[in-house]
Amino acid sequence: MPTPRFTALLPGRAIVLGASMAGLLAARVLQERFEEVLVLERDLLPAEALPRKGTPQVLHAHGLLARGREVIEALFPGFTEALAAQGGMVRDMQANAPFVAGGRRFACRPCGRAGLAASRPAIEAELRRRVRALPRVRIVENVDVVRPIVEEGRVAAVRVLHRADGRDEVLASGLVVDCTGRGSHAPAWLQAWGYDAPEEERVRVDIGYATAYLRREDWHAPDIAALIFAALPGQPRGGVLLAQEPDGEGPARWVVTLAGYGQDQPEPTIEGMRRRARAMGDAALVRILDEAELLGTVTGFAFPHSQRRRFERLSRFPQNFLVMGDALASFNPVYGQGMTVAACEALALRTAMERGVEGVAQRFFPAAARTIDVPWQTAVGADLALPCVQGERTRAIRFVNAYLSRLMRAATCDAAVALAFTEVAHLVAAPPRLFAPNIVARVLWHSGAKPAPLRAAEILP
Repeated sequence: MPTPRFTALLPGRAIVLGASMAGLLAARVLQERFEEVLVLERDLLPAEALPRKGTPQVLHAHGLLARGREVIEALFPGFTEALAAQGGMVRDMQANAPFVAGGRRFACRPCGRAGLAASRPAIEAELRRRVRALPRVRIVENVDVVRPIVEEGRVAAVRVLHRADGRDEVLASGLVVDCTGRGSHAPAWLQAWGYDAPEEERVRVDIGYATAYLRREDWHAPDIAALIFAALPGQPRGGVLLAQEPDGEGPARWVVTLAGYGQDQPEPTIEGMRRRARAMGDAALVRILDEAELLGTVTGFAFPHSQRRRFERLSRFPQNFLVMGDALASFNPVYGQGMTVAACEALALRTAMERGVEGVAQRFFPAAARTIDVPWQTAVGADLALPCVQGERTRAIRFVNAYLSRLMRAATCDAAVALAFTEVAHLVAAPPRLFAPNIVARVLWHSGAKPAPLRAAEILP
């Protein structure tokens, strides 16, 4: 992934709205093209790896999929090593982070590609540190974006309000990228400027979480950086167990997030999480929740729906304006795709900017849509496999979900099938990988076989 070399920087400045993951990655790419990049952030940003008001979800389990880690490492060489030095775990995505379906772990073997088990605050803090070090980037905190200003069909400036002193300021811009998240005002701004708002697709999931942090001991789950629990029609209870770096000078940690849909959401207490873990059936999960020291309190979170805004379908759009990150698509968090998709969108932005600002929206939005297609289809398809999720189930969706049910059973005893699923889940392979002839043959062969005996790690105490 070589860095593009440009003969000259574009005059003026790019403005990024929001110091989110998407905003930080956008700033990294835009500083290759602009003399100055401003990142405007509403919050006061912590210097350390701490949560902030604008990201209430960060206390719940986050990890970086293999594809996301690889892209961020290419953009910020040394990123992975820095997180590992802080106590994050960089481990093989198949051997050390298996999926669990119906109480059975997928078959494991090393595959040579690694994800990153570290907290969202640690990941964001490391990215912020590296972005602040870029000579052409400046992060301006504690400011409210009033609105971008359009002149003759182009976004030419951004009006902001400084919270500290109430000062109103207009900042001229050569490009504005909205990375303010799923609550973005971009659709309303477009309508105020005389454009159509984008179509919005929603899948109502009504998922709720309970999350606990616990002291991590080496004997709890040897060689495990993560366990990822798939929600199935017969057991619509997902979740994740992730190793985490120490909190300051504290101990190494586990974070456990358990999820449920509709009326089956987890009780946000440690006792409720313990009961739910036993029903989910993995021995390591049960042991850690039963025996590990609870750090702090159990927290809950609710996520009503996944949403996708189809900016690529608009026939008219103002020049010098883009939308990126959760403002484009916000996924059911149980699949852990958001940070990786933001990283891949940054690559799409880099490519779109190779020909300059003129027409960049017409290049970026279709490319970003292609980036979003796979994780969106994967997440929505998996959600629609659950009877409790509302939405149209086409014949194709029903066929794919029936096949995936067989594939997951096969993956518990066939490492090749498990690897194919893991590659798609980590966004390093496209879904057709699951329908390759050799994978289909293995799935069909295992469909008639008896389940393998439980492994020692799968037997509940």
